[in-house]
Amino acid sequence: MLWERIKGQDEPVAYLKRAIDRERVVSGYLFTGPEGVGKALAASVFAAALNCPVSPGGGCGECPDCRAVARGGHPDVHHLAPSSKSRQILVEDIRRTRRSVYLAARGDNWKVFLVEEADRMNPAAQNAFLKTLEEPPRKTALILITPHPARLLPTIRSRCQKIAFSPWPSTLMEPFLRERTGLSPEECYVLHSLSGGCPGRALRFHREGILETRREVIGPLTEGRLLSAREAADLAENWIAISTRPGRKLAAELKKERAELEGDLDPGSRKDREARDNALVAAADQAGLELIFQLIFSWIRDLFLYSSIGDRAPLINRDLERRLAESARRFSGPGLRRMPARIEESRRLAFRAATRPARRVVLENLLIELGFWRPPAGK
Repeated sequence: MLWERIKGQDEPVAYLKRAIDRERVVSGYLFTGPEGVGKALAASVFAAALNCPVSPGGGCGECPDCRAVARGGHPDVHHLAPSSKSRQILVEDIRRTRRSVYLAARGDNWKVFLVEEADRMNPAAQNAFLKTLEEPPRKTALILITPHPARLLPTIRSRCQKIAFSPWPSTLMEPFLRERTGLSPEECYVLHSLSGGCPGRALRFHREGILETRREVIGPLTEGRLLSAREAADLAENWIAISTRPGRKLAAELKKERAELEGDLDPGSRKDREARDNALVAAADQAGLELIFQLIFSWIRDLFLYSSIGDRAPLINRDLERRLAESARRFSGPGLRRMPARIEESRRLAFRAATRPARRVVLENLLIELGFWRPPAGK
C-alpha cells in the first residue's frame, strides 16, 4: 500500500485515509509543517489513492494510474511549483491551472492539483487562486503545500482543511539517514538535531556538507583553550565568509539567469528582476548567518548540559563528547547559564549590522563574551 511509504506521520495519514473511506474528501487542503517531512509525498499518495482502480482509497502502487501519479504524468493529477526563473508562482500560472480545473476528468476520476511552495504565489496569483477555491467543480481536490501558511491570504487558509505534518523522532531518523548516507549513528544524530527532525532537510544538509561546516565553525571552540587575537579575528572573519557562501552562489546563478533574459526584458522589468534577486540573495545571507549562530549555540548548549549532568546529557554534538568533557572544565555553571542570552544578543546585533566590518566586530565581541578570547589589557 502506498500509505506505508509515508513515515513518521501517523495522524495526517490516518486523517486522509478516513476522509477517503467516509467519502468526506473536501475541495481544499493545506498541508503544513517544516521543510522535508513528507508533505509532498503525502499529497502524491493521496492523489493516487483517490484514483487507484485496484485498491480505491489505498493505492496499490503498481497499476498504471498509481505509476502515472508517481512519475508526475497522470492526466488528472496536476503539479504546480515556482518557476525556476522567477522563483514565484505567477498569476499566469494560476490562470492556466484554473482552465485545467474546469476540464472534465477521465471517467469518474478525481482531479487533484498539488501546489508546492504555495507561499510563493504572489498577491495577484493568490487572489486568482481564491476564486477557484470558492467554486471548485465536483470531485476536485486542491492541495496547497507550504511550511509558511501565514504567507497565504487568510481567506485562502480559511477555505482549506489544514493538515499538520510533524518532525521525525531520532529513533526514526537515525536508521533512515544511516541507510542513505552511511554516516555513523553520532553523525546521524547531529544531522537530526540540526535539521529539527526533518528528513528532507537533513539529507540536504548532508549534501551541502554541514558536518564539515560545523567543523569549520565550532572546531576552534572545541580545543579547550583561549584564542590569540589573530585567531579570534580570523575565526570571526571565517564565520562571515561561511555565512555568505550560499548567497554568493545564488547571486552568481541569478546574474547568469538575468544575462540570458537580457533581450526579453524591458528596463523596468530588468530593474524589478534585479531588486527581487537582491532580496533573494539577502535572504540566503541571513539564512547562512542563522546557521552560524545555530552551530555556536549547539556547542554552548552541549557544554552546559555536560557540565551539569555529565555523560547522561542529551548532546547534539555526540561525536565530540570527549572534547566536550575537556572543554567543560574551563567553565563554571553560572557562566554557561549566561551564554545563551549573550549568543541571542549577538545574533540580534549581527542581523542589524549594516556592514561586514560591523558584523565582524559583533562576532569578535561574542568570542570575548563566551570566554574564548581575552584581549590584552587596555584594548
